[in-house]
Amino acid sequence: MSTPARRRPKRNKGGGKLNDARTEAGVDNPEPGPTGIHTLEPEDGELFEHDPADVGPNPMNRRLALRNMDDMIDSVKRQGVHTPGAAMHTKLFMEQYPEWADQVQHPERTYILGPGHRRHAAALAAGRPMLLILRDQWAKDRTVEENLISENNDRDDLSPIEQALQLDLLRKRGMTGEQIAERSGYGNRGTVSKFLNLLDLPQEIQTELHERRMSHGDGYTLSTIRDADKKNDTEAAHELQLRAFGWMRDEGITAEAAKSRLKVQATVFPAGNTKPEAPGEAERDEGGQLDSGDVSRGKHDADDTDASDRSDEEGSTAGAPAASIPHQGTGDGDDQEQQDPEGEAAGAGGDEDQAERDRLAAAAESAERRSLACQLLLSQEKYATAPDLSALLVNAVLNPIEWKNAATLAHTWLRELGKGPKSQRPSTYFTEVSEGSDANLKRRAAFAIALAANEVHATENDPNWDDRDRAHLQFLIANKAVAYEPTEYEQELLGLVSSEAQ
Repeated sequence: MSTPARRRPKRNKGGGKLNDARTEAGVDNPEPGPTGIHTLEPEDGELFEHDPADVGPNPMNRRLALRNMDDMIDSVKRQGVHTPGAAMHTKLFMEQYPEWADQVQHPERTYILGPGHRRHAAALAAGRPMLLILRDQWAKDRTVEENLISENNDRDDLSPIEQALQLDLLRKRGMTGEQIAERSGYGNRGTVSKFLNLLDLPQEIQTELHERRMSHGDGYTLSTIRDADKKNDTEAAHELQLRAFGWMRDEGITAEAAKSRLKVQATVFPAGNTKPEAPGEAERDEGGQLDSGDVSRGKHDADDTDASDRSDEEGSTAGAPAASIPHQGTGDGDDQEQQDPEGEAAGAGGDEDQAERDRLAAAAESAERRSLACQLLLSQEKYATAPDLSALLVNAVLNPIEWKNAATLAHTWLRELGKGPKSQRPSTYFTEVSEGSDANLKRRAAFAIALAANEVHATENDPNWDDRDRAHLQFLIANKAVAYEPTEYEQELLGLVSSEAQ
């Protein structure tokens, strides 16, 4: 005999005065909007529930897009908005921020958002009320910008450009980098600068950053590419940045590699170009020599002189004078030879001296360009482990007398690229690398020494190049990452053109 199922008791919804009170308070109201105690006017700092249709967006919000909304809307439909946003009375916000008043989209709404724009959009789409915390004090203290930033700076749905735009609000208020970092929670001035610099990039690159097709690190590297006046936001700087970006997109190279390639090209004296005219009278002293203040026209940037200066310090181009335009005419000497036949012998001697100075200048310029090309190779992961490594290492290993100078130059390259330890001494640096566990860094360091050994040999052997020196240059020319263009001087050493053709 089965026992009948126990009947469930009916739910007592209450009656009389209690039921009237519940209805008045809206406890059983299924429609979106405030319910229960949330119908009371909130005090500052208090949590309350409100109809999102009566809350307007904040014009200070620098979000360019609301991402991943479908999942969020589904969650809000099922569970409601559990994480509150922040809001201020719209009228108060407009009074405290008159400069933003004309950009408020819905001045008629009771509240305006602080942080919480995605939650607000999801609540609207889901037809659910929104949890808010009243933050009128933010408007009174004029701290809305930094509170928007501190709420958002750890959110992975904000792009680097959106974060930069938020930080720019504080910069426009005249805050320093240190003040912005302190007020926004972004750590330090350097971090803030790395975001703000992105806003100096061309719009095409900013779009890549915003759409996350480029990393923040690569974007910052491109923003450090400057024009001849050391500015990164001019038309000339943008042209260079876009050129570097094109190489990254088309060839898959890193931003550092693209920047290094620009440095190589900045010192180019392209093969096949016509010879430059001889310096004018104002550029020579009374003896017909180049003025001591003359510098290479191939140098467009003070940064580009670093490699040449370091080469002198390390001994890789010892004895070479400051680079000037190679293959220059003799200027006044030529006129003197035509006008004064009796001084022909003296004029010939002057021509020889000028030719030697031109040769040394051309050699120095070529060595500087090759050094930059080597750095470009070292900046790329796939060339640090290239099959050519073992062949290059042979020269370095079998010529130990070259190791010291090669290690010094390799250490300079690697330190500039930010690779490996911070050691100032080359011997200490390579000892730390060899004792470390980073196998890729070891290969890169060995590759650097091998390249440097060949570069030191080519520089010291100049102009009497042997097969090893020619092979070193051919290696740079053939490598797609560098696409090195030999100077006319180097073409002479390769035997591609004769000195008479110059």
